[in-house]
Amino acid sequence: MVDTHCHLDMLPQEDLIESVKGLDVLLTIGCDKEEIKKAVEIGNSYENVFVAVGYHPYDVSDIDDNDLQDLENLINSNEKIVAVGECGLDFYRDKTPKDKQEYFFKKQIEIAKRLKKPIIIHSRSAERDTERILSEYLPLEASGIMHCFGGDERLLDFSLEAGFYISFAGNVTYPKADNLRALLRKVPLDRLLLETDSPFLSPQQVRGTQNKPTNIYYTLEYVSKLLGIDKDELEKILDENFSRLTSLTLPSKSKV
Repeated sequence: MVDTHCHLDMLPQEDLIESVKGLDVLLTIGCDKEEIKKAVEIGNSYENVFVAVGYHPYDVSDIDDNDLQDLENLINSNEKIVAVGECGLDFYRDKTPKDKQEYFFKKQIEIAKRLKKPIIIHSRSAERDTERILSEYLPLEASGIMHCFGGDERLLDFSLEAGFYISFAGNVTYPKADNLRALLRKVPLDRLLLETDSPFLSPQQVRGTQNKPTNIYYTLEYVSKLLGIDKDELEKILDENFSRLTSLTLPSKSKV
């Protein structure tokens, strides 16, 4: 099983070790200056942990073009870094000026294109602007992931047409998440991914506790029942999707 999006640097050490032992592959995300350093350190420490680095839309206020050049150099120099992001737009809260978000989103798309790496997109309350900006750069040869999908049907259709994979987190299991479940049912199986976004968005069965990557099995079981697919078969499909996206041959579980 793969957790396609987690923040291992935010987890207690015992949860990190449990996760490395309990999953075949984890993609840990670094999306500000400190997290990028920590994510790379963790990725370099464990065989089955890979890394994505970029700047979250809430963390672009204190960066400049030099930081983006450093980011590109880092990605280009470390084989454990397999994707750019998470990056994108978030207008849900007024934390970062929209023009800065757009500028740095575009610059990170350009990095992904130059390096031929998948890009991990964060889009919240910004569906039309996400479409507009991505449209300027299509096609993205290495594709990408619409992370923790919570957009509308139009963004879903756009993303699928653009070649993206669609990832759902533990909030798809929440009782009031009928809209997410309806969207998930529309995603072709060969474009579907699951994630935890640990330490956030614990699945309903453990809601109220800090999330961890091994909780992805709750979401896997829930989605398998939702789609009427055997759990083991769905796990195999999801693993193949991630492997195809990242060109990774999934390793066996590490012994820590």
